[in-house]
Amino acid sequence: MIAFVSFFSIVLFTLLLSSVFRGQLKESHLTSCLSMFVAMTKSTLIGILVALWIPDIVYSTIIALLVSFLLISIMTYQLATKIFLECLSALFMGSMMGTMLSLMTTNNEMISILFFTALYLISCIIAAGLWNKDNVQHFFKGFPRKVMLTSLFVVILLAFTTMYDLLPKSTNEVEPEPEHHEHH
Repeated sequence: MIAFVSFFSIVLFTLLLSSVFRGQLKESHLTSCLSMFVAMTKSTLIGILVALWIPDIVYSTIIALLVSFLLISIMTYQLATKIFLECLSALFMGSMMGTMLSLMTTNNEMISILFFTALYLISCIIAAGLWNKDNVQHFFKGFPRKVMLTSLFVVILLAFTTMYDLLPKSTNEVEPEPEHHEHH
């Protein structure tokens, strides 16, 4: 369940950041770096999630690359070609690293998903805030309200699904005590 929430957050933030990034329509060294930062964390998380669902390294890598390409294309639509190409480079590395990491850390998949989802959310928040830094005087006022509210929503959703995913494991580990019958 947590993997689906994580993937939902990827799609949600792709659409959200694409509107934030297009709203500024500027090109600088910082915008290229911010887009690449988000693309790398996004594609790494996509690689991790795809490898959970498709445990073959070849197929999961190919599908992670394709899904990342689609989502990066949506995020960078109408932005400078340089930004798109830098994101494209980041997605190749991120997708492959995420796939390999997921297939190597099978015992800690929930920790991996939570950590890389948190890293992705942080990268989105930082990128959105720094993208707007020229329009505001105070750094923290640069964070778009819709990004912050969406982040809060995703964190709450992740917390609930983590609890939900942990509950069945804890109830299965508890062994029922044997019943003692008294015979007279």
